[in-house]
Amino acid sequence: MRYKICVTAVFTVVCLLSGLMPGLSQALANDISTRRKIAPGENTDRFKANDDIINFGVEALESKEVMNKAFTPLLNYIGEKIGKRFIINYFVDDKTILTQLLRGSIQIAHFSSQEYARCLIKHEPDIHYIATVCNSTKTPSDFYYGYIFTKKGRPAQTLNDLAGRTFAFVNRTSGSGYYYPLMLFRKAGIEPDSFFSRTLFLGDHPEVTAGVISETVYAGATYDGNYRNAAESCGNCLKIIEKSPPIPNEPWVAGKGVSKEIIDNIRHVLLLITPESRSSDGRPAVSTVLREGLEVDSFTVHDPSFYQVVVDMLNYTGLNSFDN
Repeated sequence: MRYKICVTAVFTVVCLLSGLMPGLSQALANDISTRRKIAPGENTDRFKANDDIINFGVEALESKEVMNKAFTPLLNYIGEKIGKRFIINYFVDDKTILTQLLRGSIQIAHFSSQEYARCLIKHEPDIHYIATVCNSTKTPSDFYYGYIFTKKGRPAQTLNDLAGRTFAFVNRTSGSGYYYPLMLFRKAGIEPDSFFSRTLFLGDHPEVTAGVISETVYAGATYDGNYRNAAESCGNCLKIIEKSPPIPNEPWVAGKGVSKEIIDNIRHVLLLITPESRSSDGRPAVSTVLREGLEVDSFTVHDPSFYQVVVDMLNYTGLNSFDN
């Protein structure tokens, strides 16, 4: 779910380290009524970090209740390990998170790959990479692929063979369903609007694969997981014409004024998280809601160059401005 931009629209809930404030930590950590919305233009200086508190930012992609169930156990677990308390700040979009990271009002964030790549383009010195999210698949991975594909039996073997055909994207906000295939086409000197006989936007990934299987469209774009599911359902009737480089999952980042020690400590904890990791109260660090609802399983670490493909996508598609 996406939200319209609303500057400094933030929801907060205190996630207190178990035992730091006897009699209060469990209630505050689990009581979603402690959130409140910050008014536009409100002074956020009081959210600056002190020696005990780290402000954490994440986009509110699900309801407040779901987000709380997802992130509170993980942040409580990290807090226990590094001796800090976390406050979760739910934002309407990643651009607002970036603003607060650069102000130092938010110290750590679950960030979008696209917004992080913009920081790399700008050589932003106050945004520091911590780790990359691994998704919850049979084999957890920190990246995925975008595919341009058609149906087996059709003669097309290369992108140029698709000239004059019908082609289906997902929608104009989809990464693997629009922007990454657009990058692949433009790298090959192809402009979809003039190259295809007709270009369609079918709304979601399963509709694209269904359209190709039913031969409503000649070829389409989707991500690897949806492609595999569709190929299995049709008896392996699809074939890949082109695939993207590995597209990295979302990073965790640190903002202005966060010490190298804190970054290293959080990174160390994230890398050691397993399905057996539990806080002192026995709760799993990665909750069922986080793993199954938001598809966060574990974490890996890369050089920031891991996100170069996102930089390339932004440059080829014209999304490389902080104004987009």
